[in-house]
Amino acid sequence: MNTTSLRGSIQSKAEAISEIASLPPHSASDPPRILAGTSFARNDILKEGVSFLRRHNVPDADLSASSLLSYVLKQPRLSLQLNSAIQLTKVEEKEFESLLVKRATRYPLQYLMKSLPFRNAVLEIGETCLIPRPETELLVDVAMSRLGHDLEPLHILDLGTGSGNIAISMALERPQWSFVASDFSQEALWCAQRNSVLNQVEDQIHFVCADLLNGIHNRFDAIVSNPPYLKTQDLITAQRELSFEPAMALDGGEDGLNFYRRIIEQAKQVLKVGGFIFFEIGHDQTSAITQLMSHEFESIEIIRDYAGCDRILLGRRVSHGSPTTVGGGHVNSSKVVGDG
Repeated sequence: MNTTSLRGSIQSKAEAISEIASLPPHSASDPPRILAGTSFARNDILKEGVSFLRRHNVPDADLSASSLLSYVLKQPRLSLQLNSAIQLTKVEEKEFESLLVKRATRYPLQYLMKSLPFRNAVLEIGETCLIPRPETELLVDVAMSRLGHDLEPLHILDLGTGSGNIAISMALERPQWSFVASDFSQEALWCAQRNSVLNQVEDQIHFVCADLLNGIHNRFDAIVSNPPYLKTQDLITAQRELSFEPAMALDGGEDGLNFYRRIIEQAKQVLKVGGFIFFEIGHDQTSAITQLMSHEFESIEIIRDYAGCDRILLGRRVSHGSPTTVGGGHVNSSKVVGDG
């Protein structure tokens, strides 16, 4: 992470911490009195929680408040409307209030809840790893669809594994496949290893602390990667929630392409001829990354996400090194593809 990005991240966190102490009319030592010392039914508490978050301009306040209340009560969100007259205990009230105060500073909801579902997996997450997002579920869907359902034991590299979401969710559906999951952050790898045990796929995944492909010598049938792709300047001005996530997992350099350049350049060292590479990309990076891939990959395909934005880019390693025609018949654009 460069100095400018680090400064921006520190400044955003400092502003958030300062805001905790200045939340009107409450403070960090005096959490918002949703209940004013009186027990309320869960439905009333939820309404007060939503109102509090809205006053502090938290996006999707309804979702945040209901998710936090379900976390406190250890019940599904949908069940909150059932038996809505049941009252919370004082301990539950205090925990809910404390979580609301922190969420009001734009601290990520997923970190507060400490876990989230990702496709068929449940993952523990914290500030040491990037929060998995729906776009990466699409990345896995596309990879699973292209690589097929047969019983051939493929060998897959999850490059920049973070919480382990890609390798773990794929391993759950393909027990015959084996994986290497790498990350530059040892703290992220510890999180990923715990998640592999929680999801009972630890025997399928070998975790490696590495700077991209440096030190990885296996040969793989496919590489699946969601590398950092935000531009440094965009990261500094992004929504406040991002300031709590590890900048090294977000910052793709001045043009957002630093990691794509390195991965594409080094991929031939580990990717079998005919092997696939699957990238999650920024919505405006298709042309630049396709150009980078054009000399080593063919059958380049673009997959758009549910919002209609270019999101997944894939290609197949060529054996002869002849360039792929960029913008011509070899580059295909597709709508969302599920794992069918």
